[in-house]
Amino acid sequence: MKRLAESRKLQAKADVMRVLGGISGLSDLTGSSYKATENWSRARTFPARYHALMSWALRRKGYTAHPSLWGQVTTAEMEKAAA
Repeated sequence: MKRLAESRKLQAKADVMRVLGGISGLSDLTGSSYKATENWSRARTFPARYHALMSWALRRKGYTAHPSLWGQVTTAEMEKAAA
C-alpha cells in the first residue's frame, strides 16, 4: 500500500473542513444544517457519527485525517501502523 505524503495527512479540523469544501461542502456531504456544521469549527471534535463518511470523502481526494478529530480512540499499535 502506497504511503501518503505527510502534507496529505491532515492533523487539524480546519484543514479537514477546507479540503471538504468548507461549511457549505460539509453541510452538503453530511446532510447537516449550515448552522450545525458551522458549530463544528468551535467544537473539540467533529461528530463521531460522521467519521466514516468524512474519512471516505477525504480518501477520494487523496487525504487522510487522524481519527481523534472525531473523538475516536486509537491504540499504540494502530498509531504505529499508521505512521
